[in-house]
Amino acid sequence: MHVAIPTTPAQIFHLLRRQMIRNYRKPLIVAGPKTLLRLSAATSSLDDMAPGTSFSPILSDVLSKSSEKVTRVVFVAGKLYYDLVKAYAEQSSELTDKIAIVRLEEICPFPRDELASELERFPNVHEYVWCQEETMNAGAFTYVQPRIQSLLPNNNMLRYIGRAPLAAPVTGISNVFKAEQSRILQEVFTGI
Repeated sequence: MHVAIPTTPAQIFHLLRRQMIRNYRKPLIVAGPKTLLRLSAATSSLDDMAPGTSFSPILSDVLSKSSEKVTRVVFVAGKLYYDLVKAYAEQSSELTDKIAIVRLEEICPFPRDELASELERFPNVHEYVWCQEETMNAGAFTYVQPRIQSLLPNNNMLRYIGRAPLAAPVTGISNVFKAEQSRILQEVFTGI
């Protein structure tokens, strides 16, 4: 079984193409909101779909200027990435140089080797964070936490930033939801 959370049109294209050209079939679960289909920031160039390109289970950080300066790696899946990018742009360059945002595009099968090589790019990191907008018991955190934890160097712990466990999928009150979302985004960029 494959569980993917693609965030770009090219990733969706490659995911569906991979599913069709394989000589065997595995169930494919694509988790993603319809808002990504309309989101102007979620774009791909034709070069991203050119011959020789393929689906990437991990999308590397493209925002930080120097991997040597990064002290916090934030793992994220899905459309929350675009909210983080927007909040990232509003931060000072001194702060943003210290944060890398890594997207997990496929969580099952878990991309262990790809993630391990991505973590090697950041030698000075002392804090690893999983960020999600779903509640702790509803998102991917409980699945990815032990898998990411096993890859972290120096016995570092994976910290969670997101909503607390809740019986309901989300808060049904718009103002509360927006306040929680704002808190999540703010917490990613504080304490560095």
